Amino acid sequence: MSKVVEVTDQSFEEEVLGSDLPTEVDFWAPWCGPCRMVSPIYDKLSEEYDGRFKFCKINVDENQGTAVKYQIVSIPMQMFFADGQKVDEILGAVPEHTIRTMVDGILQSFPADEKGRLEVILTSWTEHNKQHSEKVRKWAEKAENAESEPVYSRTLQAAKGMGKANEQLSQVLIELQESR
Repeated sequence: MSKVVEVTDQSFEEEVLGSDLPTEVDFWAPWCGPCRMVSPIYDKLSEEYDGRFKFCKINVDENQGTAVKYQIVSIPMQMFFADGQKVDEILGAVPEHTIRTMVDGILQSFPADEKGRLEVILTSWTEHNKQHSEKVRKWAEKAENAESEPVYSRTLQAAKGMGKANEQLSQVLIELQESR
């Protein structure tokens, strides 16, 4: 039994953008032969990835608002969403292994399990903070009066605090990765 969720203009935001799981949306129409060719693939994958990845479909003839919003000019079009944002797409009827590879890649970047999601968040957080800390360090080397100017001084103090927090988060990330 397929677990593909049929969405409409009215339910798209809740079912897709508000989903806790990474989500694929198949933009299709009943008259589209290639759409009918890929539909069984999504039925199969919806069963396999149940609880980890959500599969949806939307009839573009009956839901033109969403089709226009996402500039659907050719079908079948599969769009992939995670955390309320479009993250990738596939145009046309493609083989199962192409879709599976896409889904697996998205699951690596946007895992559905609690620890996996935290690991992705902490990895992103620590990487960005390291980059920003390095930029602040380079700026401080070049800035005149970096220590004596009050706003500069507060910036450097805050950056030091962020550096300490980043070290703690990096340690938590290591512990989290070791526990998986």
